[in-house]
Amino acid sequence: MLTLTSSRSSSVFRWFVLSIFALLAAVSLVAWSADAARAAQVPPRPDSGAVLDQADILSDTDEQRINERIGRGNEQNEFIRAAVLTVNGVDGDFEDFTRQTAREWGVGEAGRNNGVLIVADMDERELRIEVADGAREVLSDATAEDIMEDQLEPGFRDEEYAQAFTATLDSVYDQSNPEAAAQAAADRERTGNIVMWVLLGIAGLVVAVVAGSIVWWSKDQKKVREQADREIERYQCEHPDEEISDEVRKRYYKYRSNHRKPPKDSKKPPKAKDQDGVERDVQYASTFQSWLPLYVMYPAIYSGTNHSISSSGSSGSSGSAGTSFGGGGGFSGGGASGSF
Repeated sequence: MLTLTSSRSSSVFRWFVLSIFALLAAVSLVAWSADAARAAQVPPRPDSGAVLDQADILSDTDEQRINERIGRGNEQNEFIRAAVLTVNGVDGDFEDFTRQTAREWGVGEAGRNNGVLIVADMDERELRIEVADGAREVLSDATAEDIMEDQLEPGFRDEEYAQAFTATLDSVYDQSNPEAAAQAAADRERTGNIVMWVLLGIAGLVVAVVAGSIVWWSKDQKKVREQADREIERYQCEHPDEEISDEVRKRYYKYRSNHRKPPKDSKKPPKAKDQDGVERDVQYASTFQSWLPLYVMYPAIYSGTNHSISSSGSSGSSGSAGTSFGGGGGFSGGGASGSF
C-alpha cells in the first residue's frame, strides 16, 4: 500500500514538472513570435541616401532633392542626422514602429544619439517625428510639435508631400546649431538669477560675434555672387540661345562659394556618389562654362556641397558628416506625433 502511494505521488510530481516546462516553452515561443513579428515589419534601411519611399508618394526627382537637403544638413551641423520613411500601414502601434525602425536603422551617430526619423503612414494618415535623446539637446519635444503642426501636417493635408518633407527638414536642421545646443543645456542647468545673468552676458557676446560673422559672410557671399554673375553673363554672351534658370544660378553660387580654389592634391581628387549611387571622382571647375556640363551630368555631385571623402578610401567615424546612419540609438520616445 505504501509503495502504491509513493508511485502515485512520483507520477503526479513528474506530471507537474513537465507541465511547468511546457508552460515556459509556450511563453517563450509566444515572446519569440512577437519579437519576430516586430522585426519582420521594420523595412530595410535605404541602400543609398536617407529616404525610403515605400508608399511611393515621391518622384525620383523629389527623392533626390530630399536626399540632397539631408546631405547638406548633415554636413553643416553635428547635432542632427535625419532620415525619411513613408509606409502603407504598419502592424501594431505606430510610435512603437517608428521607434523600432529608428533603432534598427541606426539613425544618428553612435554615442551621440543625434538621429531624427520623419515617418508618414499613408494608410492610417499618421505622421511622426522621432527624435533621439541626443538630438533633443537642440530639438525639444515642444519644438518638434510646432514643426509637426506648422510644416508636416499642413503639407500632407494639401498632398504636397515633397514640400512637406523639405520644409520639415529645413525647420529641423534650423535647430541644429551650437547656440541652440548651448541654450538647451543652459536651460536645464540654470538654477538662479546669477546663472541667468551670466548666460545673458554670454548670449550677448555670442550675438555680437554671430552678428559680426553674418556681416562678414554677407559681404563675402556678395563678392562670390558678383563673380559668378560675371561668369554666367560671359557664358550667355557666347551662347545666346541657352537660358540659365534661377535654380542653376543658385547651384553655381553655392558651388563657387564652396570651391574657390583647386584641391591641394590634384592627383588624388575626392570622391562622391552621383544620383545613381555610383562613386565618381569630383573634378574642380574653375568657371561656369566648365562647371555647367558637369552639373548637367551629375547634379548630386556638383550642386554646391563640399566633398571631402578621400580617394585613398580611409574611413573616419561611422557617423561622419553627410551620412544619416552611424549606429545611433537613444530613441526613448522623444519627438512629436500628428495626423492629416
